[in-house]
Amino acid sequence: MNARRQWNRLTRLWLLCLSCLLATAGQAAAATLLDPVAQIPLNARLYSYQHQGTALDLDGAQQAWRQQAFAPPDHSQTASNFGLTNAQVWLYTDFATPADWTGRWLLEVGHASLDAVDLYLARDDEPFVHQHSGDQVPFTERSINHRNHVFDLGLTPDSHYRLFISVKSEGTLAAPVTLWEADALWRHDQLTYSILSIYYGLLLALLIYNLFLYLSLRDRLYLIYVAFISCLAIGQAGLSGLVGQFIWPHNAWLTNISPTAAVSAAGVFGALFVQCFLADTPRRLRLQWLMPVISNAYFLTFCCTIFWSYHLGAIAVNLISLLFAASAFFLGVVSLYFREPGARFFVLAWVSFLSGVTIISLHNLGLLPSNVLTANALAIGSGLEMLLLSLALADRINDIQRARDHAQAQALQIRQQMLENVRESERLLEARVAERTLELERTNRQLQQSQQLLEQQARHDALTGLANRSLLNERLVEAQARADRQQQSFALVVADLDRFKSINDRFGHAAGDEVLIVIANRLSTAVRASDMVARMGGDEFVLVLESLQEHADLQSFSAKIRQAVCSPIVLSGGETVQVGVSIGAAFYPEQAASVELLLLRADKAMYAEKSTA
Repeated sequence: MNARRQWNRLTRLWLLCLSCLLATAGQAAAATLLDPVAQIPLNARLYSYQHQGTALDLDGAQQAWRQQAFAPPDHSQTASNFGLTNAQVWLYTDFATPADWTGRWLLEVGHASLDAVDLYLARDDEPFVHQHSGDQVPFTERSINHRNHVFDLGLTPDSHYRLFISVKSEGTLAAPVTLWEADALWRHDQLTYSILSIYYGLLLALLIYNLFLYLSLRDRLYLIYVAFISCLAIGQAGLSGLVGQFIWPHNAWLTNISPTAAVSAAGVFGALFVQCFLADTPRRLRLQWLMPVISNAYFLTFCCTIFWSYHLGAIAVNLISLLFAASAFFLGVVSLYFREPGARFFVLAWVSFLSGVTIISLHNLGLLPSNVLTANALAIGSGLEMLLLSLALADRINDIQRARDHAQAQALQIRQQMLENVRESERLLEARVAERTLELERTNRQLQQSQQLLEQQARHDALTGLANRSLLNERLVEAQARADRQQQSFALVVADLDRFKSINDRFGHAAGDEVLIVIANRLSTAVRASDMVARMGGDEFVLVLESLQEHADLQSFSAKIRQAVCSPIVLSGGETVQVGVSIGAAFYPEQAASVELLLLRADKAMYAEKSTA
């Protein structure tokens, strides 16, 4: 509970900091070019023309301007967002600088993932000066090293300028154009990088935290989550221009595909994470196929982006993300209804992610304007989602710990009860030594039987009566010592039942228990008295065969085991069932120098046979 309260405090603090920073970043005042301000948004002054087909050069754009093909300036909030389009967008404006115009002024096109940005600027009647940028240009070859597309205009006082901008992108075509005084842009960048540092610092902390959880618990759920965070971080870095600036400054192709490709890869692992985390809920609703289908759709989108069409991949990833977020949210609500572990944090996480995906998808489709909130909606939503999913994973660990503590408490209670019985026996013995001698002996025998029963339960499987993992480890150490002392070999065989799950699913777990008991009895009958059969858990059995010292005997023994296991089994209800078996074996010391490696070799051999079955 203390850990959960600390996480809740951390969540509230992170949300407060993020809200303050976004509120500060979103303040921008509209101004005209004649005002001596440090930041001037230009989109409300830009004429626009969308050209389909072969790329249009500057002469063609000027001709279209003279033919009045350009749309007048759009003063709505969506003016800078053209959505997912293959069109080449031309922007035009003209302006005059006053006589007291001073300083170095830069023009920023504030959407990092644009493929090509061409700027043409002419002073008075002078020829146009051309500058080129875009994420298909290596970052190191840009005229100004900036995560967005920035151009030095070299404006002079008391001059008239004509400005054409050509923008093209296979992804979302948003072109928020801003004129900056150089120092103001630098100050704005410091705030932007501060916000991005918080976001990526959070991702890095969550990545390391969950990686350590995986290394500690060996639960693949945490490894899938680490892959999800890593891919989503690269996708966000691609959208914000950080991939080209810091990761692949010399590789324009990787910079260009990183937003859509990385988000698609994140979707692959995200769908797998939902499937693993909410495994019971999809099965309960008979929707266990849903998340694998979405994961495969993301994978196909990833391949489409890299090998075929970036534009189609960009459209697909937005549509699939909407379906994915809505499906995960639905499964989370159902899990919350059934009170599955971690469901409440999971629902909150996917509410955040669904909000971010909805906003960014509507932005990418050209239905929402480009601003601080819409351009960073996925970063905000995914940041909250990953923080809350980490809380869900932590809640899952707490549930496991509570179950373990409950089991330990029960064991301690049993032990305490036994001690109290012993003390009571001792008090009765002191009071009536002479009269209760026989009763004392009977009580001691009962205590010995209880101790033997406890030892039997601790070293044997409760269902089948076979040796469990603890007793198996002891016997392996003893067998290794005897083999080393006598210069002999022994075999270890791992047998895993096939088609056992279908029996559980069809006839119930009681029928599955009957099958396990019958198989255990058959295996015990098939080995010699000097050998041992153990149940590792589930439908996996391990045989320690000290009587089997030659490799040539292994094949016949395996056939004997296979015949014993695969023979039909008649259940108590009258049904006849049959299972298969996958067998793997290894010899000590020929194939392994330790019992741990011996068990690993036999296990690998078993899985190799299972994969070829």
